[in-house]
Amino acid sequence: MHANVVHSMGVLAWLLLATALTAGSAAALGPQPGDSYREYVVKLKVGDNWRVTDPNASHEGAKAFLPNPVLTISIDDLSDAVRAEALIDRWGGHPGTSEKKIRFNGNEWIELPELATTPPDHEPLVYMSQDNPIIGVPLSHLREGENTFEGTCGDQVAYSMGWGQWGWYGMMVRVYYRPDKPHPTGRIDSPRDGETLGENPTIAAAATGEAGISRVDFLAHYEGYDENGDGIYRDWHHNYHNVDIGQHAGTATTAPYQVLWDTKWVPDQQPGSVKLLARIQDETGMWYVTDPVENLSLARDGSSVKLYKPSEVPERFWVRAGRKASCNVNIPAGDDPSRAVGAAIHLRTWNGHNHGTGTITRINDWSGAIPGVGHNYGYAIHEIPVAALRNGENIIEFTSDTEHHGVEILWPGPALTVRYLR
Repeated sequence: MHANVVHSMGVLAWLLLATALTAGSAAALGPQPGDSYREYVVKLKVGDNWRVTDPNASHEGAKAFLPNPVLTISIDDLSDAVRAEALIDRWGGHPGTSEKKIRFNGNEWIELPELATTPPDHEPLVYMSQDNPIIGVPLSHLREGENTFEGTCGDQVAYSMGWGQWGWYGMMVRVYYRPDKPHPTGRIDSPRDGETLGENPTIAAAATGEAGISRVDFLAHYEGYDENGDGIYRDWHHNYHNVDIGQHAGTATTAPYQVLWDTKWVPDQQPGSVKLLARIQDETGMWYVTDPVENLSLARDGSSVKLYKPSEVPERFWVRAGRKASCNVNIPAGDDPSRAVGAAIHLRTWNGHNHGTGTITRINDWSGAIPGVGHNYGYAIHEIPVAALRNGENIIEFTSDTEHHGVEILWPGPALTVRYLR
């Protein structure tokens, strides 16, 4: 909602709308244009406090992680608050782990949503994942000062070894406020609605606030690889790991507030389909979301970038002890790999380099070691030889020599981007 519309409605009418949105669909979750809010963050990758285990797990190994820890987060401003939400940096955990929930201050458990983009005839819980689910949190569950929070889960509904478990690397609580509470403001100055962007364009914003400006994050909406693991490709592109933002268009911390958006591997877009917005934070930690700049086009001279999405992504895409697993990426007959001047694989893994040689990736007749992060999430764009590509089916296969947990290939699976000469 545009800020000027919010103010013209009057505070009472706006509060009624905010109540309706909070009680409504998940579409209202996450910062919206015109919103002002604060973020309260806890990072959890310390010892074993990041694991959440089924309290009734039967596996002997699970018992070392029980009872689940009760953690704390400090929230210092609920004055004029109208709604709250929690964003989780979540590892999906052991395949099939069910009933993932969290609660605050001993209140009712709040269920975390599962993936909504997996094949309809498959249980979402059986796909390996790392994502950023957002849930609404009733304001009555929170208090100013120290708050306790904890997680729980049920058993594995498939591939069960009696060890339901998931993990969180961090949590962010966002508290949203009435529009008349002091907050920074601003707008995107460049580009303007309807303009055409070239390769690696500069995005600039004007930002002001009585408390001074701390940072400006720029987000772009387009069709591209899904970095945050929800399986949605046309989206506001960014993700959170250790509750730090990444894979967005860029961040500026000093005036002039502008960034160079790296579009090397951003696919070609339909004319007028790109949008941009900025999130502005002042020195007190208050955020404000600008109106979007819309109907933008991305035009390249002499080259074209195409995204090829995975298919036949397996359940439990997980390799260890020499096991192999694969998916398919199709390059249609109309695209000519002989005209390719660059290619890359988008790869999201968990425990991608814990033991031995790490993840061995084979694409058709080419193979190489692509590292990840031990007992952690990793996402990267790895350039590969264009000679590895062919029209039609391209098999992407993984194996690992680890004898321990193994390497998880995370939803939505690996994809290819290819840059062509026109």
